[in-house]
Amino acid sequence: MKKFRISAYILFIISLFIKYISSKHSYIVENYYSKKIDVYIVKFLSKINSTFYFSYFEILIYIFALSIVFSIIYLIIKLFKDKKIFISSLKNILLNYLACICFVYFLFIVLWGVNYNRIGLEESIKSEYKSTINKKDISNIEFDKEDLVSLYSYLIEKCNESKKIVNNSNSGLNGDIKSIKNMISNLENAYDNVALLDLKNLGEYSKAKIILNSKLLSYTNITGIYSPFTGEANININQPLTSMPFTILHEMAHQRGYANESEANFLAYIACINNENPYVNYSGYFMALKYTGSALSKVDYDKFKSMTQDIDEEVREDLVDYSAFWKKYEGKVNEVSDNMNNVYLKSNRVKEGTQSYGKIVDLLLLYYYLY
Repeated sequence: MKKFRISAYILFIISLFIKYISSKHSYIVENYYSKKIDVYIVKFLSKINSTFYFSYFEILIYIFALSIVFSIIYLIIKLFKDKKIFISSLKNILLNYLACICFVYFLFIVLWGVNYNRIGLEESIKSEYKSTINKKDISNIEFDKEDLVSLYSYLIEKCNESKKIVNNSNSGLNGDIKSIKNMISNLENAYDNVALLDLKNLGEYSKAKIILNSKLLSYTNITGIYSPFTGEANININQPLTSMPFTILHEMAHQRGYANESEANFLAYIACINNENPYVNYSGYFMALKYTGSALSKVDYDKFKSMTQDIDEEVREDLVDYSAFWKKYEGKVNEVSDNMNNVYLKSNRVKEGTQSYGKIVDLLLLYYYLY
């Protein structure tokens, strides 16, 4: 075990070095790691772990939790038998866990974490647009309140329109496991419809997996988890049905090497609106409407309030239901989870932490302006 500890500590130092070097060379990360190395690592892992319907990552979490419980029981027994042995056992167990954490962090960085240092999606979209559609320089383009108002108006129109189509097409989700599994299966190749950034040519990945203990996860306000260790896009199915397709495609965006949360949200939106299923379309427009409305309300609340009156009653009911659902899970666990997620994001060069989720609006504005 001592050799493992030493090896794990060395690997941890190596991972810090890799993280530092990659943070200085985004171009290399983008064009060599993300597009030529990591894409094959994730495909390999996801295909291996597509054998069964359950999440391998969830099983690993349970094993880790059980190991902690057994360790505590073991230490309690030692404490009552011999305090000297207890101190020695406690030291060994803590060092072993520290070594495991170091090793896991190394795997995280090598298998996927370097993607946090790839070129920003906004820059990539601008570059692609300039090279393939319009040669003019758009690097310094800026948006104001009127652009935000225009985007919000557009999303209201598309939400109202897509909701009516959903009502007449029998394409919605029922909320039962079978219906959700069918939706996951139908979205397995959803990125094949996305021409942006050549996402349609990334090839096959395994489909998303359901988290069995989803209700517990809802208390952390987490709708999905991507596992770099198994290549799995894991979905919390205890969430409003309106956001389910969007969440599935969000985690699938992580699977395709886009680590930033806002970028994954944006790509989920693009995949949703390019899908042939009306309910998937609606999910994309619905979530984009939520993000954009939130941004506008902070800039001009009166304008936001007056424009919101144009949202059809059924869409507004979905918005109310969405907020009411998550309100049920607010509490200390949610607060702790959000703080942990904030630390995690900032440790991976997402300086704004969880506030970076709002950056999706900048990407929505850019896409709306260009396309």
